[in-house]
Amino acid sequence: MDFLKLLRSLEEFLYELCTWFLFFPRTLYRVIVHPRRMAQYVNTELTQKLDKQFDDAISPPMFLMLAVLVAHGVELMMHQTVVGTSELSRTVMGNEESLLLYRSITFAVWPLVATVHLLRRKKVPMTRESLRRPFFMQCYLAAPFAVAVSTSMVFVRLPGELSTRIGLVVAVLSFVWFAVVQAGWLKVALQRSWLNTILSTLWVLLLGVVINSVIGWALLMN
Repeated sequence: MDFLKLLRSLEEFLYELCTWFLFFPRTLYRVIVHPRRMAQYVNTELTQKLDKQFDDAISPPMFLMLAVLVAHGVELMMHQTVVGTSELSRTVMGNEESLLLYRSITFAVWPLVATVHLLRRKKVPMTRESLRRPFFMQCYLAAPFAVAVSTSMVFVRLPGELSTRIGLVVAVLSFVWFAVVQAGWLKVALQRSWLNTILSTLWVLLLGVVINSVIGWALLMN
């Protein structure tokens, strides 16, 4: 009986894995081309029954983690590995599972910061339920940013001036895209002036950078 349960679990996992190959690039394309539409898609899907949610896409948190995994795959194909310089960083970066978890958390910082900022500006109490909807939207928006920035850093680390320039251009373009998308999302969500929206966007991006910088510094120093 236990063996049959294991087989059924493996069957379900294999099916889910195969659907990722289909739905990941499709979802990535939809988010890049229609970010506002995908944010509204989250609104619609979260009103469905749990087993029917995101039936034609990948759920936002999983999508963000898969984006980090894809970027890590590019890193491995380019024979680029990150080596820690301290005991803690070697522990985190020397293990594939820990490294992927660490990177997923660092990119999830921006969705969390944006979500908290939105709820505070709208004076909505922070609960698991109130956080879920905007956080899921933000996970969709952060995933292309995660793929682009992580891949750009691979090119920056490659030897040669051309690869470094390509990496820097991709990084700048990804930051610009993310900033524009964030501004559009905050404008709709907050219903404030464009000046107010731009200030909110800068605050979210800056706070995300600061938090990730502190985490990176802690890894290097310990």
